[in-house]
Amino acid sequence: MSAANNRPDGRFSEAVCIDAMRVFDSCSSQDCLEDVEFDFDNEDQDLINDAEYIKTQSIDVTDVDFSISPVAFNKGFYSVDVTYHFRAQIEVYNGENTPPVVVYGTADVKKKVILFGSDGGTQRFVSDSGLESVQEDQTTGCACCSSVCTLPTASVDIAAPMCLDTRLGKRRRHKHDDDRALGANDERCRDRNVYITIGIFAIISLSRPVPVMVPIYEYCVPGSECTSAVSGSPCEIFENIEFPTDEFFPKGLEEGAGCGCRGNNSSNNSGSENEEDENDRRHEHHRR
Repeated sequence: MSAANNRPDGRFSEAVCIDAMRVFDSCSSQDCLEDVEFDFDNEDQDLINDAEYIKTQSIDVTDVDFSISPVAFNKGFYSVDVTYHFRAQIEVYNGENTPPVVVYGTADVKKKVILFGSDGGTQRFVSDSGLESVQEDQTTGCACCSSVCTLPTASVDIAAPMCLDTRLGKRRRHKHDDDRALGANDERCRDRNVYITIGIFAIISLSRPVPVMVPIYEYCVPGSECTSAVSGSPCEIFENIEFPTDEFFPKGLEEGAGCGCRGNNSSNNSGSENEEDENDRRHEHHRR
């Protein structure tokens, strides 16, 4: 134990300087992305074209890309372009009595926010290049955009995406023509595509490494010992597992709610006790 915990006033023993990532600004977003168009490979696209109906099983965010640039004439603020990469698992049904075929589609969705990230006019180098990435994009319009400017670090925390709606429709664009809509006579209009409405919750932040002074109480020493892997036959390992009683008797709506049998038994018991008391009073009355 450290000397700080033995002191009656509980003061820390010393203050030290550490290098930490400080969040300068953040925002929460609740986005409903309507009719996101998913792309498929040629084999899966043929299945989509012949589908009777489809069902989305799951949607995942496989990766996120960031693009950060200073906002002109607004020192310390940055434009953050966030690109979500989605991957959807979809079941394709070609008939009532045929089993579904699972296909996978991908889609990219961009979101832009403006956050305060403070200003850094120094270059930062670390011995381990894997700990910090240096962005070399140049942006004109302010003095901070010189080569010695260090951009803040963007991060995003994402909850599991929600599939709100799935439908089949005609393809509005080709996957290699992101900015060009297809004409009515284009042969690629014969392709059907999947449009999914996605609900997503996210928190986007801008942070920088800063030196801060923090109090020190004691070192974090683990309180438990490491246990080695259990050796033995698979049956011996299985016998050491506790029987999962809770899996066979799920809880009710409220934590610890039972099936109500105890309440009924107690009420029945109290009712029978009242009947016995009433009968005793009647017998006593007849005796008198």
